[in-house]
Amino acid sequence: MSVLVLTLPAQAGADHASWALVEDEAVLAQGVLRPGEAPELPYGAAPQRAVALLPAEAVFLRRVSVPGGSERDARRAAPFLIEEQLAQPLEAVSVEIGPKQPDGTRFVLAVDSALRESWRKFAAGLGVKPVHAVPDAMTIPGHGADMAVYALEGRVLIQTRGGDLHADPDGDASARDMEAAASDRLFAALEPELADLVLPGLSAQVRPRRVIVTEGFDPALTAPDDAPIALKRMPEPDLRLTAASVPLEAFERLPAALGAGLASGFDWAETLRPWRAAAGLAFAALIGLAGLNALQASVLERRAEAYEQARQETFQQAFPDTRPVNIDVQLRRRLATVGAAEGGGGFLELGAALSAILADVDGVRVDSIRYDAERGGLAVSALYADFGDFEALRAAAEARDLILEDGGARQSADGVEGEFTVRLP
Repeated sequence: MSVLVLTLPAQAGADHASWALVEDEAVLAQGVLRPGEAPELPYGAAPQRAVALLPAEAVFLRRVSVPGGSERDARRAAPFLIEEQLAQPLEAVSVEIGPKQPDGTRFVLAVDSALRESWRKFAAGLGVKPVHAVPDAMTIPGHGADMAVYALEGRVLIQTRGGDLHADPDGDASARDMEAAASDRLFAALEPELADLVLPGLSAQVRPRRVIVTEGFDPALTAPDDAPIALKRMPEPDLRLTAASVPLEAFERLPAALGAGLASGFDWAETLRPWRAAAGLAFAALIGLAGLNALQASVLERRAEAYEQARQETFQQAFPDTRPVNIDVQLRRRLATVGAAEGGGGFLELGAALSAILADVDGVRVDSIRYDAERGGLAVSALYADFGDFEALRAAAEARDLILEDGGARQSADGVEGEFTVRLP
């Protein structure tokens, strides 16, 4: 398998990053690229995935017990669990979480937002997916040591047992509390002149028994209080080769430092390429449908205007002495003059309510409607499919704050003939 390894800079706004094509534990090609550029790979090269090496000194990564029953809850809680461990305010960093592990913990990563965005620009130009992002100090060979210290190219990379990507993820799952888990260092990176100051303190915290160091590095810095250690010296590794050899399942435990879009191997653009012509036709159809809807709306609007004009003309013919202003109100007033709109509810209002009630109950046929001005209700004669239809009508009426009074019912050859009165409370 060929892997494209991208070594990212530690400063936001850097104008170049280095890349290497690795296959069979050898570098086949290498070079530099600018943000958004694609690497000049050899003819026929087709890397299956890419690994972005993040400078460890620019990344915060801890294994934390994150509360929350869902991914959304965990994502919202994670930043506050590591806030006191960060050198920047939460507003200036991007926080990502990894999937939940068998022991209930998650990897939580934080990185400066501006730096992360510059890294994304480099990774987006690779033309390879997925792009797995990992701090470079986690790719050095740990070989089961409690602490591995590698002096490489003007930097000192430190890895603890918890930061070894080759270790068994289902191994020692201790019941540490949240604060202790958040303070566990997985890796570190520092300048060589700071090693004398920082490494003894870190070693006192880890208290390693087995230590790996590169040749020429002073192992005494890893032995707090002259505690005995089992020491192994290793030659300086090529991080590009070690990154390419990291198992795929190890990357799947880590947060998507550069975003889920780059970490996914699914390429939507390539998948949808055969459907572009169909999408163009669908878009044209949508435009046509929108135009048809607009035309239909215009026709309906003109028809509504014609209906309104006809209603006003009909009203004017029926009442030539009255100018139509608000026809609904004027009709109610006309009904009131003949005693058909007082006494608890108007005929029009109750008629509309009866129509709504009947729409909720199937199988009811209205034979006659009579307005009872004295009681302020509609007296209705109807034919039911069975006796239960009246109870359904009563429930529909109560849902609309109406009163349905039973006037009796009897069985007939066609069904149940019943009478009831509809009125307002």
